[in-house]
Amino acid sequence: MNTARRHTLALCLCLLALSSCSAPLRSKIIHVNSLRGQIWPSKSGDSLLGGFSLLSSAIKDEKNNDPGARHYVVAVYNALHGTAEAHFTEGRAVVDLMNATGFDALVLGPRDFYFGLEALERLAVAAAFPFLAANIGYETGAKPAFIKPFLYDPKTKLGLIALAPRQVITQNLAQNVRGLTMKDEILVVQEALRELKALGAKSIGLFAGGIVWGGPQGSDDSALAAALLELDGIDQYWFGSPSPNTPDGLTILEGPNGPRIVAVQSGARFTNGHMIAQTSFAASPEGAEFRSIPVSAERYQADEALSSLLYTIEQTIAGAMNSPVASSLMGFSLDFEQECSMGNLVCDIFRDYTGSDIFFLNSGKIRAALSQGSISRKDVYDILPFGGNLVSATMSGEQIMALLNKSLSYVGNPKAGRGFLQVSGISFAWDPSLPAGDQVLKASIRIGDEALNPARRYRVATEAYIFGGGDGYSLFAEQGIGMERFYESSILTILEDALRTAKELTAPDLGRITRR
Repeated sequence: MNTARRHTLALCLCLLALSSCSAPLRSKIIHVNSLRGQIWPSKSGDSLLGGFSLLSSAIKDEKNNDPGARHYVVAVYNALHGTAEAHFTEGRAVVDLMNATGFDALVLGPRDFYFGLEALERLAVAAAFPFLAANIGYETGAKPAFIKPFLYDPKTKLGLIALAPRQVITQNLAQNVRGLTMKDEILVVQEALRELKALGAKSIGLFAGGIVWGGPQGSDDSALAAALLELDGIDQYWFGSPSPNTPDGLTILEGPNGPRIVAVQSGARFTNGHMIAQTSFAASPEGAEFRSIPVSAERYQADEALSSLLYTIEQTIAGAMNSPVASSLMGFSLDFEQECSMGNLVCDIFRDYTGSDIFFLNSGKIRAALSQGSISRKDVYDILPFGGNLVSATMSGEQIMALLNKSLSYVGNPKAGRGFLQVSGISFAWDPSLPAGDQVLKASIRIGDEALNPARRYRVATEAYIFGGGDGYSLFAEQGIGMERFYESSILTILEDALRTAKELTAPDLGRITRR
């Protein structure tokens, strides 16, 4: 080989090496919001949506369409809990499928703690990806070793910081998050930025979907979002959407530290794995992209690579899920804004278990009604998929009236939640034409066979979620109503045992709550 040819070849090799070093991989984020343990596709009209077999195909398709990019698959909040398959395996079935699907991270949300802290740590060990939440720490000041503040890839020099919603503490039972505290978001993000820059990060994103961006000026979320946007070094943000009517996508904001890219997407559309999204990092903000990806059987074939694992999961829990508990001689009704036979049955069982005078349960806790025929353990789970525990306290008749009036504020107001109370041991009438907060007809209230005495004190039981202020029930704390007993048995266990004992069920009569 002559000298000229050797020099030409050497120059080509140098240029090739420089090109491969100076052109980093493009980074794309596939975010799967609120998966809620949805292992199987769900039927929507004539279509099938979500489920890991379709989700895996959608993710593979995105990767195959751009093989030159590095794709990061991130589950954002509430992935591990929400179905019978998740419940009977304490989340392990979901983690195994996330491993097989190629997830890169899970940003922790409130429901991911529903199995308790020890179970969550076991799942973190089983996961082939990190659990992320920079703002969760121990009250002692230490950091949970199994929860990481960020994901960093030295190949692309991309860092992804994650913030968990503050509801991790407020929407969980105390024993599920005992010893944990939510740390200052600004401080932990600043610390994560310093660490990522020390590692050599060139692009940094922040998952903060628990913080609403674009909401009312002066709100806590708006102030916190503005403070996070002022931090130097973050290129892209994922915030919560203020309304289902807000368009999904990217917004470029100009600021003193340069442009910022903000992505928002509706929780109403991007949930249960039915719709996922992809955003991209680019050399300039104008080059960033956002795409919505429907996960449907019309678009994708089921990924056969997951068939064996799905079959194993199904067989492992089939015996537990399908074992008979009781039978029902009739179908039950379910309603979130008025008395229903399913609510009466559940409340009667819990009042009997606690021995209380009265039992209240928010309607949103009950998610399914029994049909006529055999009742399996899965049917029991479907009734109360969120689980929980019972608590008891003493309340005056006056406080009980206030609680009933609060319950009525949810009628015709679905945006407020499903806080309408199903009841046992009490009956009353109400008039919607009366002023809000005073719609219960006092003379109609009866505790058992006796008229309610406003001055008398009654033993009341409810579920720990609303006693702790869930669904807007701040009355317990505001009026200093202390918990007298916490029942360790889960409401699922109590319900299943009662149905097993009853063997054959009929629906309780209606007439406890009468609308005039």
